[in-house]
Amino acid sequence: MDFFSVFAIALVILAFILLFSVVKIVPQGREFTVERFGKYTKTLNPGIHVLTPFVERVGRR
Repeated sequence: MDFFSVFAIALVILAFILLFSVVKIVPQGREFTVERFGKYTKTLNPGIHVLTPFVERVGRR
């Protein structure tokens, strides 16, 4: 394998990890809080939500 193919595979793996960490699925009957840099910003209702990578995170489930 040359350098380009190893780099491409690593980039694809990193993209999948980032995608799965950004998309949040809230189950029915639950609510999640979202923190931006450690401060509460909003509440996620049941459904599929997309968060800003490296900035927002789920605080309480």
